[in-house]
Amino acid sequence: MAACANAIKYALAYKDFDISKNYPPIIDNSYKFVLYPSYWKYKVEGYRFQDQIKHRDYSNNVSINDFEYFKQLLENPNTGVCAICGDKFTVNNKPTLDRINNNLPHTKDNHEGFNPFVKEFIGKRIQAKIEANKGLEQFCKITMNSSYGSDGMNTEKYTDIKILDKKGALKSHLSNTFMDEQQLSDNAYAVQMNPETCTCKTPLQEAYFVLDNAKYHYVNFIYNFMHKAFDMSKLHFVEGDTDSAYWAVSGSADAGYQQQFNYVIKDKQFYEDNAKYYFPTIEGDLLDEKKILGLAIENEGTEMIALAPKNYYIKVGEKEKIKLKGVNQKTTKISKQNIVDNIKDGTVTKATNMRLGQKNYIMQKIATQKNGITGIHTKAIVLKDQSCCPYILGLKASDYIIDE
Repeated sequence: MAACANAIKYALAYKDFDISKNYPPIIDNSYKFVLYPSYWKYKVEGYRFQDQIKHRDYSNNVSINDFEYFKQLLENPNTGVCAICGDKFTVNNKPTLDRINNNLPHTKDNHEGFNPFVKEFIGKRIQAKIEANKGLEQFCKITMNSSYGSDGMNTEKYTDIKILDKKGALKSHLSNTFMDEQQLSDNAYAVQMNPETCTCKTPLQEAYFVLDNAKYHYVNFIYNFMHKAFDMSKLHFVEGDTDSAYWAVSGSADAGYQQQFNYVIKDKQFYEDNAKYYFPTIEGDLLDEKKILGLAIENEGTEMIALAPKNYYIKVGEKEKIKLKGVNQKTTKISKQNIVDNIKDGTVTKATNMRLGQKNYIMQKIATQKNGITGIHTKAIVLKDQSCCPYILGLKASDYIIDE
């Protein structure tokens, strides 16, 4: 149902979309926002109520006495703008505190002048990269990149495991919620129960905001920058993921494969005016390369074959790189020929993953065989024009009508 609703939403949103038109940002002509004591009092009480509901310590929360401090922040041209969109605050775009750590209450130390936690973590990640601290760098990366998955996936526990003695374990068998038991020792049992009620606190609205926001910036770059700056007849989209895209570029045959987009620019003035917002402009500067919502060249090669996102072959210089999600390539050797055979003949390549697992408290080596390369898209129905549609019960690819 969620997939269908999402598809309908985007279909309606793009019903009147014209790729050749220019869609400038909507200008907010409402009055400039001025912070008054009455509004600040209303916000302070609202922040306190939110923290009470979440059982957070609100003793050091922002208060009425902080009015002058925040009034000066809003009047300052550097801090009096939205940290997410960069727009000035107006009557239609009122400010609110954006906490860095959502587990902490609304204190002055937990907002840093309306800056979101992303700026804090991107700074830590860049510093860790400079200091060659791979552990901290990966931690910061995962913290930022896992917002959709962490907020959207349900991590609540729906089973209850208790450690009981023999008498208690026998008594639990009489309960309607009994599921399973495992003997731990002579008089200790791990009993698994299935509660009749459960709670789910997954913040779906945060997850889908992150997803929609990522889609917006992804599509905005392609249609409002690439289509205007580049000759798209010389570019072919190979494959993409949440935060990456691979393009085949028909540039200059004499310039080598590390030419980026230099030979497909059609509007040089537009490119020079806007490229700095996306691409790195200072060579070797990590702060510039890793800027928020910026882009960096990850790989450049001479050949690429892609079956799906996270499933591709690319030749970078003299090296060959194969990405195959879910397959351990140390135990299963995958080559370019396996991918070519799948495209030409539909050949399925089997893969074996090895892992360590515990069974009856004994560590064992477990081999799992799975389909490594199938050429089958299991997350959507692919139409003949390469459009992807959601699975709907009873509908096949032939049931969709393509408007030519």
